[in-house]
Amino acid sequence: MRKLLMALAGVLAVIFVLGETLLPVWARQTAETMLKDRGAASAEVTLQSTPGILLLLGQIDAVTADAKGLRIGELRMERVQLTGSGVRFSSGELFFDRRVHILAAENLRLAGTVSADALRDLLAKRIDKLDNIKVTIDEAGVHATAEVKIFGRMADVALDGQVVEDAQALYFHITRLDIKNALLGKANIGDFFDDILITKLDAFPLKMRVESVEHRAGAVVVRLAAGGNGE
Repeated sequence: MRKLLMALAGVLAVIFVLGETLLPVWARQTAETMLKDRGAASAEVTLQSTPGILLLLGQIDAVTADAKGLRIGELRMERVQLTGSGVRFSSGELFFDRRVHILAAENLRLAGTVSADALRDLLAKRIDKLDNIKVTIDEAGVHATAEVKIFGRMADVALDGQVVEDAQALYFHITRLDIKNALLGKANIGDFFDDILITKLDAFPLKMRVESVEHRAGAVVVRLAAGGNGE
């Protein structure tokens, strides 16, 4: 019996050491690798659980992440910052698939910054009619110029718009459209452009809601949340 107890104590000691030292490092490195696999040029993640052995049960007390160049669907974000508490994840997927799959959270906040260049690249993919797109962003919204071929002639396009949310997605909503140097006859926005999908929120691993969309000089900042009173 004494030998059995000593063996059991040894096993528990090993599990404790793994939980307090190796497991947090492994989980952190796995999360950082996942972010880099999604296009992030750099990623820093911190995971905290007390005691660390809770990670074996898929429990994270607090998490922070900071990634640059992360892709959410087809949208490239210049910077993504995430904070969370009371996070539940699939420990089985961590051990067998080497991925951190978040299942639920008491509180999760994400701030993503979209640069003018990233928005330009996405608009160029979404609207194949436009060439030579140039985009600027300020507090009033997004401003773009481009060229488009209409009725066999090149026309200069100037448009204004804003990034908006609708039905679990982010869209680019055009508020003004001017077309010059073309014989258009009767034309309106609806003849050429609808709201342009930026990304669906189901591209995120956990159901999230948009808290705010802020247009700044040179960028759009989107804040998302999960957990709390919104669940």
